[in-house]
Amino acid sequence: MNASFSAFVASAKVLAAGRGLVWDLPCDEAGKIAKESRWDLAALVGMATPPSIHVTNLGVIEGAFKRLNEVRQQMGQPELKAAPMSSDWRDFYLAVIVHQLLVLKNKPNSTMVHARWIRHLASAAGETPPWAVTPDQVRQAYNAALLLGESGKNALNFEMTIRMVLDNHHLADVPALARFCVPFGAEQSRQGHERARRERKRTGHAYRTDRLRRTLSERKSAAKLPEEQAFWEMVRIIFTEKPRTFSDAIRFAILKIGVITGLRVGEIAMLPSDCIRWREYVDADGQSAGNKGGTSRSLMLRYFAEKQVEDETADGVCLYETAQHVPPMFEELVLETLATVDRLTKPMRERLRLQAETGRLIPEYQREALVPAHEMFTRISGNLVFSKAKVPEELEARYRDTLDPNVFDDIRALQLSSGAELHQTSVFWLAPRKAGLIAVRNGAGEEIVDRIDWRSAYLRVGEVEDYLRKVSPTRRPELTPATLADGTRIYPHEMMFLMPVRNLIESRNEGLLDVTRYFAAGRISARDLHGTLSNTRPESIFLRYSTGKDRELSLIPHALRHLQNTELFRLGVADTIITKRFNRRSVAQSYEYDHRSLLEDLTNIDVPEAASEALSGNARQVYHLILGNKVSGPIIDEFRRIQREQGDQVAFEYLNAEADGMHVTPYGFCVNSFAVDPCPKHLECFNGCKHLARSDVAEERERLESLRDRMASVIRTLESLPEQQRSIGWRNQLVHARTRLTNIFAAIEARPGEKPFPDGPDLYEPADRRRGTTVLDTVTLLQDET
Repeated sequence: MNASFSAFVASAKVLAAGRGLVWDLPCDEAGKIAKESRWDLAALVGMATPPSIHVTNLGVIEGAFKRLNEVRQQMGQPELKAAPMSSDWRDFYLAVIVHQLLVLKNKPNSTMVHARWIRHLASAAGETPPWAVTPDQVRQAYNAALLLGESGKNALNFEMTIRMVLDNHHLADVPALARFCVPFGAEQSRQGHERARRERKRTGHAYRTDRLRRTLSERKSAAKLPEEQAFWEMVRIIFTEKPRTFSDAIRFAILKIGVITGLRVGEIAMLPSDCIRWREYVDADGQSAGNKGGTSRSLMLRYFAEKQVEDETADGVCLYETAQHVPPMFEELVLETLATVDRLTKPMRERLRLQAETGRLIPEYQREALVPAHEMFTRISGNLVFSKAKVPEELEARYRDTLDPNVFDDIRALQLSSGAELHQTSVFWLAPRKAGLIAVRNGAGEEIVDRIDWRSAYLRVGEVEDYLRKVSPTRRPELTPATLADGTRIYPHEMMFLMPVRNLIESRNEGLLDVTRYFAAGRISARDLHGTLSNTRPESIFLRYSTGKDRELSLIPHALRHLQNTELFRLGVADTIITKRFNRRSVAQSYEYDHRSLLEDLTNIDVPEAASEALSGNARQVYHLILGNKVSGPIIDEFRRIQREQGDQVAFEYLNAEADGMHVTPYGFCVNSFAVDPCPKHLECFNGCKHLARSDVAEERERLESLRDRMASVIRTLESLPEQQRSIGWRNQLVHARTRLTNIFAAIEARPGEKPFPDGPDLYEPADRRRGTTVLDTVTLLQDET
């Protein structure tokens, strides 16, 4: 064991002990950790739940382990047997989790990505300890990851884990293990590696906002914006469709707020119930600003911003409180939406408050109280229908149209008066009764041991609560508070958007959920909202409210934030105001969300009225580029000189004549005019052309580096030729190739805006020598002479 690995694990054990974590986690033969011993990572860092993220397994990852054995079989190696990790690998696995959470301050989801692939590597390593893992074992594990999924993302995550965990911390005896993440010769592995390469390129370049745009209409990293049809279909659904269930009503409201505010999905999910704030505006005399033509007051939404410096403390993650102004045109819609949600969730909110205060699951009754079995069935399952009596269509339609919980009383009364068998109630309680987990009693509190008449059957509340705590650890109300930056605690019942926990009644067949009685409620999770806009999950609004091909649509919630940011830029809102609206710390962050097309960029650059009148269409676009400092070169330098020495009018005339000399090449801007003669370099701008001007586009450098590598390969090929195989022109070819390579190096080293070859061949003539070469210049010259 090397010193780095030993220190890494030892420091993690100290941190874990300081947080009260048990290091030696018991597990079964498959590696599953006992529920009472699992680490709750969300609680460890103080994150609000849901979702709850636990360390649940010390064994193999089933799908990845199967692929690993397939790779070994192709190599003629024996199949591995599934087993829990060895003690050294367990220490390493837990140390990685502790380090990611408590040292690097990563979120639990990100942490478990690294931890997952450490488990996978442990499967490939077998009895080899972590510090002694070999290149062959890394390569086997990588090739197994290549066979998982269709996108290549799994292989990229595995390579990232090797690089960031083992290599960066020097934990393995063999350095730079990530270089062994390469495919074997099998066709499947090569195809998987190609998918991973494409995924890396997509995430590394296609999403960048500084990448080269090939047309004026092409948007920067347009993949981050919502697909147009999906966006408008979502808008149609949430603003025109009637929600069929209680849960859909909450989801619709959240999406409405998301469209209006552009907040992150996690920020909307954690919106507090008292989020409405009014800001009053007065003049110097203390009078309302509205009396003098101003604004008297404006609506603000209080929320908890994510990704803030202040949301991390020594004890973990906290909530950073801030506010966002709501545009006046949306005030009424926001107030109406939030008022509806507050009304719908009021019964759940009150029950959650009582549960938090008493620590009980059914606080409406005393523990000794006897409650009818059908009533307790509805409270535990949430199902309003507890008998075989058919719910009248008009009653169900009235509830779905209004979501009025008073309709529930009519439905319950109808079931009780119908005389129908309480089938659902009996099926629900018979199994735990037979298992000895619950006692069914009569009205006097005596346990019934013979045939049960379920209409007169009762359950003791305290026994039901004990039963739920024992057999249903996941179906519980959310009672854990979150902590604000000032140390204040905020409980789930103080949140705006509450949802039933594990709501199977509505999600399976759009049944009737009695929210006035169901005992388990909590905050809505970001995962639920992602599923709402997917095309695979049962809660998808596209699957349930769209028709035809629209059912296949999907949308990423975060794309709404990118869309609003881009629209504000497009409409000319100042970048400082956009930055303030989204609670960012620098203007540069806002430009990461800017996906305007080049044409929209240029449109928002103010042009003097005189220039608009004097310049033609193409010349006006070039002038926009000049004002935006997006281009440089001889034509631009000459334009600025003429403007400085002879005035705007002459400079505009010059630009009208020379605007055709503005070209975009794969290697930068070309600022030479080819109206009369063709380009003598034929797009070999990199080979010493004086008119080449570098820009800050990343793809330019990539192309030049690719050219550099190819030219270096050509030179090596020429130099390696045996003397007897060299042709007469061999030396000229070599000199020519070396000259090009030197010029390519010069182009790569040039900074954006610079000309790599300022002393190159002069294919350009200044304006004074070019007067008369165009019709416009000839007319102007004749006018001046007369």
